[in-house]
Amino acid sequence: MWEKLKKFFTEVKAEAKKTTWPNREELITSTGVVLFILLVTSVYLFLVDLLFAGTLGALLRRF
Repeated sequence: MWEKLKKFFTEVKAEAKKTTWPNREELITSTGVVLFILLVTSVYLFLVDLLFAGTLGALLRRF
């Protein structure tokens, strides 16, 4: 059991060494893209919610 555990952590360490991290410019660009998509999605969901709430409210007032 200990041999398998040791092998596992040895392989994890080897894979971690292969990791490449983004430089500052790539990080800032990626963060900007994520924030933009978050903003667009938030506005879209807000408008859809407003539409559904208005429609449901109108239906409930009517009946």
